[in-house]
Amino acid sequence: MHRKVCVYLTLVVVLLTAFSAVAAASTDTFTIQVQGTGIVFVPPTKAQMWVGAKTDGITAEETLTMSNEVMQDIIAIVGEFTSPEFVRTSEFNMYQKERWDELTQQSVPEGFTLRHVFEVQIVDLAKVAPFLDKVTQAGANIIYGLQYGVQDHRTPREEAYRRAMEEAWWKANLLAEANGTTNLVLENVEESYYYGTAFETDGAAIIEGEIDSLMPGQLQIAVTLQTTFRAELAK
Repeated sequence: MHRKVCVYLTLVVVLLTAFSAVAAASTDTFTIQVQGTGIVFVPPTKAQMWVGAKTDGITAEETLTMSNEVMQDIIAIVGEFTSPEFVRTSEFNMYQKERWDELTQQSVPEGFTLRHVFEVQIVDLAKVAPFLDKVTQAGANIIYGLQYGVQDHRTPREEAYRRAMEEAWWKANLLAEANGTTNLVLENVEESYYYGTAFETDGAAIIEGEIDSLMPGQLQIAVTLQTTFRAELAK
């Protein structure tokens, strides 16, 4: 019995010593949590939009025939301005129209409507305005969603990540120096990524030296990093 008590006491002493060592070590370091943001502005390299036609007819066959005539002209123009891999059908929807008859108090069929829309990407921005002019003349009466982007996201994203990490280290070093140390170790990084449009007049992309109504401005690529550093307290 006496031997068991001695063993228990020895274990307690060992555990207390270990906990004391951990506590002593933990007081020698502290954590620094900072946020770093990297922002890069790049000129757009592609335009994306939705283009098509809404056609009305008395019968379904008539409506489809008239729609095909208009869409064939639109498809031919699309082929002049971009490649087939940058075109896809976004909407093909035919439905019967109805009107309310006050006399009979019923819905009465009144022909058909067909909406046929393509999603189109154009990689030569100088062609956007002429393209819109031509498809409108060919009968396109659905045009919406014009937006600009970049074909290669990775190169500007890499630069944004580098800038975000540099800012995080800069902030952490400032805080470490304020506490009398510069010995930092990066422990954790979490990131969030944002890609959007920022219309910067100073950095507007001038197409062939001329400004038109479709100037997209610059695109902003921003990366935000949440970082945790561990620093040693000065002795």
